[in-house]
Amino acid sequence: MKSYLLVPKESIETKARPGVRGTEQGERVLQRTTALQFMISGRAPDMLRSLGLRSATLPGRLPQVSTTDTRRKKTTRARRGEVHAAASDGPVMEPATASDVGTYRHMPLIGATMAHFTSDKAERIAKEELGRDFEFIPDVVQLTFPGPVSAGQLGPRNRGLSSLEQREWPEECGVHAAHAQGIRGAGVILGILDTGVDADHPEHHDRLIQFRYVSLFPNSPHNPARDVRGFDPDGHGTHVAGIAAGKFHGVAPEVDLYVASVIESESIRTSLGRVAAGMDWLLHQFSTPENATRPAVVNMSLGFPVQPPPGITDLEYRLNIRALQTLVRRLVDANVLPVTAAGNSGAGTAGYPAGFPEALSVGAVDFSRRVASFSASGLVNQRSVPDVMGYGVNVYSSTERRCNNQAFYERMSGTSMAAPYVAGIAALYRCRSPDLTALEVRDLILDNALKLPKTPSGRGGRGLAVYR
Repeated sequence: MKSYLLVPKESIETKARPGVRGTEQGERVLQRTTALQFMISGRAPDMLRSLGLRSATLPGRLPQVSTTDTRRKKTTRARRGEVHAAASDGPVMEPATASDVGTYRHMPLIGATMAHFTSDKAERIAKEELGRDFEFIPDVVQLTFPGPVSAGQLGPRNRGLSSLEQREWPEECGVHAAHAQGIRGAGVILGILDTGVDADHPEHHDRLIQFRYVSLFPNSPHNPARDVRGFDPDGHGTHVAGIAAGKFHGVAPEVDLYVASVIESESIRTSLGRVAAGMDWLLHQFSTPENATRPAVVNMSLGFPVQPPPGITDLEYRLNIRALQTLVRRLVDANVLPVTAAGNSGAGTAGYPAGFPEALSVGAVDFSRRVASFSASGLVNQRSVPDVMGYGVNVYSSTERRCNNQAFYERMSGTSMAAPYVAGIAALYRCRSPDLTALEVRDLILDNALKLPKTPSGRGGRGLAVYR
């Protein structure tokens, strides 16, 4: 059984260029439409369907999935904090019946198709027919998020059972000034790819959160992605959402939240296919008539290291990285600003997507503007990472609730915490100036960053992201 992401070769090398249109007020508004897809992308699902592959959007029999020793070992490693990308046995795959040829899922807004082959013959024919125009990218490399780390005397999970009386954001960051001016993120769409969000936590329960769960089997009709009430078995995504948009502690508490759960709590790992499915869903939501001209930001705390993990060939790895870059580029093409965590492995360890020029990569500082020792940095293809810094040490935000509905708040440290802070700052700028493009907002953040005195070259990017 093999799974691939089929990406048009032209989309990997070419940047879509949606035009700017005028409004009655004469403002510049970037229309977000399905025209971003590449015309050739529709060939793949047609061809796969002719070979007998089933659409993953159709209902089917639920599979029986057993817990193997391999998955238990992954869980043990994850709980020990080993969150590097791993090859092992690749993404978890659904058991197939002997009669299955395979399944596919077309994702038109990112111009890609996922294909899962259980027939060697069908795989061979598909490659012969589509190989000239499409990259067949094997979905064998797992992505991870840079999980919380221990940093400072308070530790990463110092729990509190209630909200703090006041927000902790320092005056220098401009969050309080923005809120005093009525700039709180209203009108901005914020997408989050993470473990999920607890929609009933006090930080989030008074808003409608659009939520999509992308299953362990994103390419299967037996386990379709579904829109349900937001949940989070890990707490990481809820913490991220609280930093960016929480009612009491968020940087931009009035944004509209769109959350895709693409990371499982047991292994804190995900696959390129799940991220692609989550990103396609976000772009569908962002492209609806009521959202098509609204400014948008997406926060991603996940990625690949620079070097391939054991068991993965360099060719396979480079294909995965190129595909991930294509996905990030689609966000920029759609006037969405992608904000990514740099990673938690320290100096000289920056990876992807933080290393892509399309992404705004974020490192971590404490509340005294000192760079955290764990914050990743380095040169990736001559690009210096991170671009900018955010508060990422002992940050207080929402997490899970107890069975009696008592809410938890925790302090966590990591670039996963710094990235949503910067995503919130971006949302404030986009709220104030909705006519600015995503790239113009990126430049605004970089140009207004606070310098970090006595910081080694390359460790602190342009400085601390602030609103001013």
